[in-house]
Amino acid sequence: MRGEISREKILTTAVQVFGTQGFRGGSLREIAKKVGISEAGLLHHFGSKAGLLAAVLAERDRIDAQRRAEEEAEGTGLVDGMRHQVRRNAAAPGLVGLHVIVSAEATEHGHPAHELFRDRYRGLRAQDREGFKELVDNGGIRPEIDPEKIGPIISAVMDGLQLQWLLDPEVVDMPDLFEHFLQLLGTAPEQSPSGDTGARGATDTP
Repeated sequence: MRGEISREKILTTAVQVFGTQGFRGGSLREIAKKVGISEAGLLHHFGSKAGLLAAVLAERDRIDAQRRAEEEAEGTGLVDGMRHQVRRNAAAPGLVGLHVIVSAEATEHGHPAHELFRDRYRGLRAQDREGFKELVDNGGIRPEIDPEKIGPIISAVMDGLQLQWLLDPEVVDMPDLFEHFLQLLGTAPEQSPSGDTGARGATDTP
């Protein structure tokens, strides 16, 4: 039980540290100090810094999935959920940078995060396929959109925008560009909580 509590505390702390300081700024020493254990004790749980990074991204995905489930229970649709996610990402450059770096490294077989990212994209493709099929059937998106293909394309757009935003944040407005892409797909404007249409400000927090 003590080990599981320590692991959970390490992940929570690591998400905060990497989220604010990024991949290079966040150190194992600082995380271990905040948790109250040694670096050796931290590595006992995750094996290496790469293993910890993979676990941090998995934890972030778990938090995002929980948020999506809560939003869906409140009536938020697939597209508005994506809008919210992009705004949350724009408020967490450290975690976005971590995602970009580790996802590129994880393309190599044997990397601690390889299966995590492979399974992540598989899950997204399945989720998007069903969600966009419903949108096409209900007239919520252009009828010629192929639900089988649009999910991977949207993931590629989101990942590409993240990279460009990290490189040039003063010029690349990630939420605005993603909204323009959604308009090209023929999606409806975002629904506010009151049911009125119109985009909301970047009030979500990471």
